[in-house]
Amino acid sequence: MWFNTYTFAVFLVVVFGSYWVLPPRGRQLFLLAASYVFYCWKTPVYGLLLVATTILDFSCGLWIGRAQRPAHRRLALLCSLTGNLGILFFFKYLDFVGENMAGLGRLLGFDTHWTPYDFLLPAGVSFYTFQSICYTLEIYRRQIQPCRNPVSFALYVAYFPQLVAGPIERADHLLPQLQKTQAFHWDNVTAGLGRILLGLFRKMVVADRLAILVDRVFAHVDDYSTLSVWIALLAFALQVYFDFAGYSDIAIGSARLFGVRITENFDRPLMARSVADFWDRWHLTLTSWLRENVFFTLGGSRRGRARTVFNIWVLFLLCGLWHGASWNFVLWGAYYAFFNSLYYLWRQWRPRPKGAARSREPPGLGGLAGIAATNLLVALAASLFRAKDLAATGRIWQALAGRHPGAAFATEWDVWVLAALMAVIFAVEYFQEYHALDDRFRRLGPRAQAVAWAVLVLALVFLSVSNQKPYVYFQF
Repeated sequence: MWFNTYTFAVFLVVVFGSYWVLPPRGRQLFLLAASYVFYCWKTPVYGLLLVATTILDFSCGLWIGRAQRPAHRRLALLCSLTGNLGILFFFKYLDFVGENMAGLGRLLGFDTHWTPYDFLLPAGVSFYTFQSICYTLEIYRRQIQPCRNPVSFALYVAYFPQLVAGPIERADHLLPQLQKTQAFHWDNVTAGLGRILLGLFRKMVVADRLAILVDRVFAHVDDYSTLSVWIALLAFALQVYFDFAGYSDIAIGSARLFGVRITENFDRPLMARSVADFWDRWHLTLTSWLRENVFFTLGGSRRGRARTVFNIWVLFLLCGLWHGASWNFVLWGAYYAFFNSLYYLWRQWRPRPKGAARSREPPGLGGLAGIAATNLLVALAASLFRAKDLAATGRIWQALAGRHPGAAFATEWDVWVLAALMAVIFAVEYFQEYHALDDRFRRLGPRAQAVAWAVLVLALVFLSVSNQKPYVYFQF
């Protein structure tokens, strides 16, 4: 079930109303049932995978909690990791590995072939798998105690607001909230509805409208000018951001209706001044998960420069593969590993002053140049994200370099409209970052805020794209 549909709107109203009229003892089970309805709406069979993940990690969590000997604890954790990653590998990576192994065999002179299974990727499998693994890892590290209520744990794995595309929640943050009997507060309702409206605006008005031109340009990249392709590529980077941030807004708002606070997933990445700063602002829950469970586990930056660079490469190559099973995503991860390694080595040579924090002062020319360069590098990475394979990526890069049949400078009028819209987007985020635009809005009187929300609703009614485009991150 997609958030940007009338079906979800009806679903949310029904679940919200029913949840708060039920007695507290029945609410948790009802929310679990609603979460499974949400997940199984189009493909019910994949609900079995959700059940399998839940049973596996609930059992392994209890096993780790009871085990006294370190070897038994490690064995229980290994069972959890093997089961979860095995499911993920089977549905997401089996064809990719099989095709590449067959190709390697042919290079070595063997008559090897691979018949693809072409599994339909279960929605959100990468997200809920990582969230479920987080639970057993936290028990193993003795950060939390095992959950002994199967309904509570099943709801933690399947909680519908953030089930399909995150944010990826830590067990010690989400699970206690789901176990607690929440009290009804109108502040949660108004804050939740406001966040949902903002998310729908970001998705249906901004991201989906950018997608119209982006899709047209990249469907026939050779027919457009070099400048048009560059603008479309920058627009695609913004489309991915507002599409995913819009989903996160709706997830956060929907959870807030039930008194649950979900972790923020973005911190104005358009204002990042370096690629490293970008990853401190982008998809925060995935970045945090990988840092804690991969980078720090490998030793982080405590074992010298060479080992730190190696750990950075491992982290971002895994991040690339997490996003998709193709060489494009491997190169996407390598691209970010390269620039983050460069930034790390640069900071080793020119360290920050002690106690230096992210500046909230408006940037000078150097800071603006850093923001522009970072967005350019992120857009170039988005070409790997956008193209289906390496051949399509090559065609995009040829067009960006002007080595394609299209014109060099001629641009279509709607491309300039798109460029103006992008400039407005950057301006809004600039004022949010450096001039406290969000705080200024919160300080407005009730009437002024009501007018602002009415304008947002009208924009949704008259400017939204109504073709119900799926979320970009649903493919992960």
